[in-house]
Amino acid sequence: MSQRPLNVFRIISYLPIGGVENTLLLTLPKFDRERFHISVCCLNRKGPVAAKLEEQGVPVHLCKVSSRLNPIHLWRLSRFLIRQKADIVHTHMYASNISGALAAHLAGAPVIISHIHATHEWNSWNRIFMERIVNRFRDGVITVSQSVKDAFLQKTRLKCADKIRTLHNPVRFSNEGTGNGGLVREEFGIPMDAPVVGAVARLVPVKGVDIFIRAAAHILKRRPSARFLVVGKGKERKNLEALALQLNLNGKLFFAGERSRIEDFYDAFNVFVLSSREEGFGNVLLEAMHFDLPVVATATGGVPEVALDGKTGLLVPPESPESLANAVLSALEQPERAQRLAQEARKRLVEFSPDKYVAYLENYYQELWDFHQRTAPRT
Repeated sequence: MSQRPLNVFRIISYLPIGGVENTLLLTLPKFDRERFHISVCCLNRKGPVAAKLEEQGVPVHLCKVSSRLNPIHLWRLSRFLIRQKADIVHTHMYASNISGALAAHLAGAPVIISHIHATHEWNSWNRIFMERIVNRFRDGVITVSQSVKDAFLQKTRLKCADKIRTLHNPVRFSNEGTGNGGLVREEFGIPMDAPVVGAVARLVPVKGVDIFIRAAAHILKRRPSARFLVVGKGKERKNLEALALQLNLNGKLFFAGERSRIEDFYDAFNVFVLSSREEGFGNVLLEAMHFDLPVVATATGGVPEVALDGKTGLLVPPESPESLANAVLSALEQPERAQRLAQEARKRLVEFSPDKYVAYLENYYQELWDFHQRTAPRT
């Protein structure tokens, strides 16, 4: 084992409020600081989560890379990693997986790991080509689900299954009861006895919020008292608002935007919905389960690895507003069954504990570092 803590750099484009970034916030402060010195390097801008990480003692650097293959910026990033004496470089998501791994290779970083979070990252031959080139420099690859691993191998046609580890994301456990669901209902004029169906998602096409909106129109035909809340921001908001207006959902479906206290909304929901077209894992499902909510989700990507259909949630085919609506109605009309599903889901969350996640990564880092020490040429 190294006499000093290993310098680990987690490289990511930026740190907005999102699933990947919240996982970093949840886990990085927990690493054993006698063994690992963890830092984050953003390649675009820092983002709101950066300040929260820094408050907990995790340094966040900015080293701008305007284009994945900009040679000047890659050289600058590599020089930064050399100055910082990076031992392990761990990159996240496609852009940083390419730029970060190339710069780490140029810097001679002993261990390079790429973390793959989604199934839709290889949507062009150019991306597949770059993935195949960069994979030569990686010592390890982490996927957030078996589904992502399968998609990575199938789409890139890489023969590197032995290099890949699957590590499910952790859930944030809160010991505080928010008690503010009533305030959320008051803000949006929702009666206290009205069933609320909620979604938390980025407003982008892959998250399928339009499917949720169309499902809401079906649900209202049988449950006219139901109300719907969408929490999140994104480039599709205007289009989604127009769709809600077209379906006469004014006063029944509300867009809350991005919120810092998402717990208040979970407290206001009766049923949680994930309507994604593609989903690498589904962090929000774990959050909803933690707040004892019955979950209805599309069976896409890694979702079936999180919610077990009929045991800890209800799964439906993607792209089917009618199926989604019927599953939500089942949860609303059979509250005892819905509560049993929520209770079983809560029990299963121990499998997704942050401490277990951090321990796995600490062991993985040490394993790759020790292998490098054994196999590196002697000078």
